[in-house]
Amino acid sequence: MAEVVAALESSLYPEAASSFSEEDLVDEWGGLELERRTLVVRDAERVVAYGALHDAGELWRCEGYVHPAVHGRGIGKLLVGRLERAAAAAGARRIQNGVYEADAAACRLLESTGYRAVRIFREMRIDLAAPPPPPTWPQGLRVDAFDPERDARAFHAAQQEAFADAWEYTPRDFEHWSRNTLGSDRFDPALWCVVRAGHEIAAGSICTADTYGAGFVQILFTRRPWRKQGVGAALLADAFRRLWDCGERSVGLGVDTESAGGAFRLYERAGMTPSLGWVQYEKAIT
Repeated sequence: MAEVVAALESSLYPEAASSFSEEDLVDEWGGLELERRTLVVRDAERVVAYGALHDAGELWRCEGYVHPAVHGRGIGKLLVGRLERAAAAAGARRIQNGVYEADAAACRLLESTGYRAVRIFREMRIDLAAPPPPPTWPQGLRVDAFDPERDARAFHAAQQEAFADAWEYTPRDFEHWSRNTLGSDRFDPALWCVVRAGHEIAAGSICTADTYGAGFVQILFTRRPWRKQGVGAALLADAFRRLWDCGERSVGLGVDTESAGGAFRLYERAGMTPSLGWVQYEKAIT
């Protein structure tokens, strides 16, 4: 399945060779019920496409990938229909499906079946040629090392609060969050940042090494009382340094291009540029 994603990415973005790996897929599917929420399409013994369904109450999200060698055979339409019916049977009222921005055929397919584009997301990257400068933290804030025993629950609560006003954000309980972060093979406390104001966690970040072919900023958040003070820029600079120190020379992250907090512009100012893009489509299920 990872080979399907890599082949599709490379065909759509030839200037940015795909580095999507099996480990990346395993991380993305943490906690997914494989028997009930995934399907593969085979040509003889070869997997040529797959789909997955992620439940979130009224709104369900799905993903589907088809190897470019078998485009034009109706496999994409098959995946869209199967995933939509499965979501409807499970009680979904809305379904979202994200496809590569450069995949004109996939965009036409979704639009022809009643989906409408609602959001654009981008993966941004930066290559680091020298050790990044240290971050400058606003007065009154201090940075602590992440201690899972001491900090996990407070960090989770702070992250959930900070993302509560993000577009279509789905809250995750501590057990689900813990499985996908602390339980990941890529968990490294040295790549987490905890920013405190007194005894409160004001902001934080989670990075992982060797993810999508680079260091990756998985989470970066600032709680509302500490926004618009330069905390986001400091967190990003801190992430660059942590990833540099563990040997990464390229850093990536994903961003909502319409984020109310101006994250896309923040990353551009830090020297990051878009490498991939996704269009999020949505359809009401009746």
